[in-house]
Amino acid sequence: MTSQSEESEMLHELKIKENYLTNLVHGKKKSEIRVNDRDYQVGDVLQFIKYKGLDPPKYYYFKITHIHSGLGMEKNYVCLSLCAKTDDI
Repeated sequence: MTSQSEESEMLHELKIKENYLTNLVHGKKKSEIRVNDRDYQVGDVLQFIKYKGLDPPKYYYFKITHIHSGLGMEKNYVCLSLCAKTDDI
């Protein structure tokens, strides 16, 4: 699901495997390969949701800082460079 925020950045709600999310959160992973089926743009925000048992879900937000497509990528795939979203980015 995608939604437009007031600042004109697009919010993309995405699924991700827990081990990939953990590496993103801890800064070990700085990019994500995705099918480009959502018209990703630099400045858009990815929202990942972590579910753990009966605990309330926890949300993580990452801003797209660069998009690579073409050379070395399968057709319709992109490599999204990400940084953890803070209020000042």
